[in-house]
Amino acid sequence: MSGELNGTLVIISDSVGEIVGQGEATVTFNGAPINISNKSLGDWVVLLDAELATKQFQVALTCVYNDDAQYQKVRADSFSGTQGAYTVTYGATGETIPGTFVPTGLSDALPHGDKVSTSLTLMSSGVVTHTPQTP
Repeated sequence: MSGELNGTLVIISDSVGEIVGQGEATVTFNGAPINISNKSLGDWVVLLDAELATKQFQVALTCVYNDDAQYQKVRADSFSGTQGAYTVTYGATGETIPGTFVPTGLSDALPHGDKVSTSLTLMSSGVVTHTPQTP
């Protein structure tokens, strides 16, 4: 297959620097179509073309617990609900998603005899600019 993307490098940074940690990220774009149905259009649902409401990017992170200052800062921000400027960059393609995000849903997994990992979600607040991959 040609043109596939191997999930090898995703860089998540805030206004100070990169959040250090080995792990995984899942980026989800949410947006709801706008229903403009009415009886004069018949019984079928009609959606507004090229418009979405309640748009939001969510970045689900799971990374190995560490003592890096940026990693600890995003943990602290999740406790307080502090919003900040974050950018998600796909290293292989240059695709970027910068915006204001709030870290939430902090969860630590502490398995017996294995690495400790942290999971959290960055939820966008306000307008997010998405720059598609470069050819």
